[in-house]
Amino acid sequence: MAGLAATPSLPQVRAVLEDGLRQGLAPALSAVVLRHGALLHEGLHGRAGEDPLQSGHLFDVASLTKVMATGTLAARLADAGLLPIDAPVSRWLPAFGGKKAPITVRHLLSHSSGLPAWQPLHERLPADRTRAQAALEGLLAAVPLEAAPGARPQYSDLGFLALGLLLERLGGATLDRLCEERVLLPLSLTRTFFRPAQGGAASRHGPSSFVPTVVRARGEERRGEVHDDNARALGGVAGHAGLFSTARDVAVLGEAWLLALAGRSSFLTAQTASAFAARDKTPRSHRALAWDRPSGDAPAIGSRLGMGDRGAIGHLGFTGCSLWLDLDAGLSCALLTSHCPAVGHTEHIQAFRRRFHDAVAEALGI
Repeated sequence: MAGLAATPSLPQVRAVLEDGLRQGLAPALSAVVLRHGALLHEGLHGRAGEDPLQSGHLFDVASLTKVMATGTLAARLADAGLLPIDAPVSRWLPAFGGKKAPITVRHLLSHSSGLPAWQPLHERLPADRTRAQAALEGLLAAVPLEAAPGARPQYSDLGFLALGLLLERLGGATLDRLCEERVLLPLSLTRTFFRPAQGGAASRHGPSSFVPTVVRARGEERRGEVHDDNARALGGVAGHAGLFSTARDVAVLGEAWLLALAGRSSFLTAQTASAFAARDKTPRSHRALAWDRPSGDAPAIGSRLGMGDRGAIGHLGFTGCSLWLDLDAGLSCALLTSHCPAVGHTEHIQAFRRRFHDAVAEALGI
């Protein structure tokens, strides 16, 4: 990507991040803004444990896994003709019969399968990683649907757990290996990976390489371990969470999608990228395929970005991170933090995300 050797800073954005640090939003905050591939801003604020935050420190990016790993892998496989989006999930996961038989890959990608948002599957998964992976399909198949497939949107970690398992069956390898081969290496995302509980390339990174994540409900700190309990029970590799990354790599992944949408990419065709970025047709949905579209009176992308004809796509993560792409302005905005709110108490990080994106818009005259 052009300009990545420099480290410019947008004063308005830097001020918002410093204010977030002073207010105790998170011990560590990092942000990168790219426009047409050029680096406009890189900010590093706070500490990773005892050390000043550096560009190479790794954040748990939580649900950004859904777009950076699982969703982008699905797009690549669809692009290659290997994954028919409207095929039934039961083609790869035979346990998805009965009321789940109508669920398609599209339903999983668009959060319209009818599966609930989350359940503590970790409480019923075997402690051994291999046995846990084997048990996952049956547990997911046994979860009652909350709506008929395609009837309404319902954000679902469980749907992306199923999608990750499906991609492993299709690809004949573990999700972390498939993502490395088909997404991370082609995009040179060398600081992005799942961190399996045992082995793997990520095992060479010691605890000091990671930004600690605080589980506020328990007063527990995790460093180099995925925050999400279901992902932890699966050895740190899951379709909905588990990825670690840096703000630069997150923004570069976003730039890869912008290039694909503009028809200037060998990584992904414009046809497939556009199909994934289009708003899903499920009634009342603001989702695309793996991606979100801005929604509500106070969207996370703020009040100024994404207002053009093509709009924006993005995603959030529970650890206070986000990636938003302004499709008209050619902007990729990555924000990573180590903020983990108590469940249901996300108003502070939501307001901060809006301030961050509005500051980007102000700095660029948008």
